[in-house]
Amino acid sequence: MTGERGPSSAPGGDRLGGAHALDDSQRRALRRVLARWRESHVRSGAAERTGVETTPSRSRAVGAGTDIRLVDVEVLRAGRPGLIDVVAEMDGRLAHAVLGLRRPGDELRVVGAVEEPALGPLEDADGIAIAVDALHDADSARLLLGAVAGTRLPSPAARAALDASGLRGDSATVTVVHEADDAMTLAFDRRYTLSVFSWLHRGPHPGVTLLAGLDDAGFNHLPAPVAFWRRAGRDLGIVQELLAGATNGWALALTSLRDLFASGSSPDTAGGDFAPEAFALGTMAARMHIALDRAFGRRAGDVAVWVDALEASTPSVCSTSGDLVIDPLAHRLDMPLGDLLGSLRASGLHPPVIRTHGDFHLGRTARTDHGWVLADCMPGGTAPSAPGVPQAEPLAPLLRSPLADVADFTWSLRRAAAVAAAERVPASVPSRVDDLASAWEARNRRAFVAAYLATPGIGGLVPADRRVVRRLLSLFELARAAVGGGSFRPVGRGP
Repeated sequence: MTGERGPSSAPGGDRLGGAHALDDSQRRALRRVLARWRESHVRSGAAERTGVETTPSRSRAVGAGTDIRLVDVEVLRAGRPGLIDVVAEMDGRLAHAVLGLRRPGDELRVVGAVEEPALGPLEDADGIAIAVDALHDADSARLLLGAVAGTRLPSPAARAALDASGLRGDSATVTVVHEADDAMTLAFDRRYTLSVFSWLHRGPHPGVTLLAGLDDAGFNHLPAPVAFWRRAGRDLGIVQELLAGATNGWALALTSLRDLFASGSSPDTAGGDFAPEAFALGTMAARMHIALDRAFGRRAGDVAVWVDALEASTPSVCSTSGDLVIDPLAHRLDMPLGDLLGSLRASGLHPPVIRTHGDFHLGRTARTDHGWVLADCMPGGTAPSAPGVPQAEPLAPLLRSPLADVADFTWSLRRAAAVAAAERVPASVPSRVDDLASAWEARNRRAFVAAYLATPGIGGLVPADRRVVRRLLSLFELARAAVGGGSFRPVGRGP
């Protein structure tokens, strides 16, 4: 286990033993426990992705778990209650299960959407224990926070504050911030969050690498990282400060739209005008890209290659002549699609590419008392998803134009307007609401992009010609809509 960026350590000793030190009976028992863990995680993961509960196949039902290969076992805390951390190969993936060890008959304080956190018996030098999913047992979760962050806080004063807050005692309140197949995030006494990855990358997690790079580069629009939990080159989780009073950007955008629809006036006169927030978000996005450039460097891109990639990924769209409308709001390109792609391909431009966020949208941001922050650095997400916004596929580190992140965000503005309009009026019924939604999207899009381009230092990362910037944004937004489930339909050439 590592905190900050320090060396590996094993704070609890090795009473149970690493994966290589387990005897046959312990291996069998641990695989049975992991089979139970897998049952709940595979089922919840399928429901998260599809909205439909599924039943594990008979071969994956509770049983011996003979198809599970133990990779790494570390004792985080010996005794009762105890903690062991397990990495195992199952179903072609690396699973990560944190197990609490409780005495038989102990009362469990269940956390999150699980009926029963107990997974089965395990035996070590202290005798028989009941293994529980530590993230669903409040007492085990508190021990886990202390094990990951307790000795890794940046100063003695911070460690004293942790002790004083009661986070190492029974008084700490544990609540679920986010629960999905890939990760679970818990909050402790509204002071810290602990995110634990259930399925691991076979190396550093790209989102954690992104967060660490931003933090090192001095980007302060994010919840401060307290400890990075790593072992054997793999990211297991992260502890961050909890942003008190934060409101998700998606929720604020919908509130603004509902106020607009209720008033029936123009977006600039409605009480919930979002444009000042969009402007602040544009500034934050530019600062994020400047920090990413500082942290990871840049390379030369190729606009012609980007055009070819769009045409290859969406051939039915790109073969269409005439203008293009991205449903459900009628947003026209400023020229026929073929002309747009042709002009970009012929431009010969090689603007910079940098490490980007990769799935940047309203749902990844939050408004606090001190301004806007990047609430989630994880492609695929560890923050609550924005309802109605399809997520991009989980992504490896992306080197691309920073304008691709900008297009992700402007696309999410359009999606917010469309979702709010659909709440108000069925999409098949034309109404004044559609006009208001389009006006809201256009106003906030202009505010976001204007602030982004006006931020000192961003000029070196984007083309100087604003016409090229607009066309690249159209290109990247088409690509984002294709990934995110946006629908396309050709229309006649606009005025």
